[in-house]
Amino acid sequence: MSEWVGPRCAEHFAARAAVAVAPAGAWNDGQVNDRRADGLLVVCTANVCRSPLAQRTLQHALAGSPLGDVVVSSAGTRALEGEAMCPVSAEDLDPGDTAYATEHRARQLTGVLVREADLILTMEREQRSAAVQAAPGSQAKVFTLREVEALLGVLADRAGEPPADLPALAKALHSVRGLAPLVPTEPVKKHWWSRPVEPEDPMTIVDGHGRSREEHTAAADQVRATADRVGAAIVALTTRTSA
Repeated sequence: MSEWVGPRCAEHFAARAAVAVAPAGAWNDGQVNDRRADGLLVVCTANVCRSPLAQRTLQHALAGSPLGDVVVSSAGTRALEGEAMCPVSAEDLDPGDTAYATEHRARQLTGVLVREADLILTMEREQRSAAVQAAPGSQAKVFTLREVEALLGVLADRAGEPPADLPALAKALHSVRGLAPLVPTEPVKKHWWSRPVEPEDPMTIVDGHGRSREEHTAAADQVRATADRVGAAIVALTTRTSA
């Protein structure tokens, strides 16, 4: 589902129209999307909700760590170039990130972005596949955000030299891919006469657009919480002493 289309997103469009556009060059410390090569690339559908929120969360988490100088940016598999950040998602940013929310502009995922990135984190399986299709041979460095969270747990329990940089981290993650099985939740029935609700995909953080405001906010909260945990786990892994 596209992040910018949905039957119950009128409030999103109205709020987006009210977002002020910062003057060109008013705020750009290299952490807002631009056309440079990326170190860590975060991908969702429209690049207005999930990925920019995860992008900024990871930037904060990695600051001051051995990976603090890594460029973290984002893109979308079906982005409308230049679209502003979703106001619902922007509400999950830190109070000091108003300029980031204002300055962010969506961009389309391309093969060049995939090839130049050292590590790519997506919100869904489909976006993981899209990234690999855009740059065949890149599968060893493309993961979903929730998948990486599980794999970092596997690496944390293993002895060895800590990854020195993003390429080394991507290689380590790929080496344990599949060793942290993600089990979907069991189908549930709201009533005895109703059909079972489809289990949640453990690899995916759902798109909040097209859903109720409550569900939209919950999806943004999940992005923020997962990215926080992933960032903390990356810092812990890269700063530990070798055993």
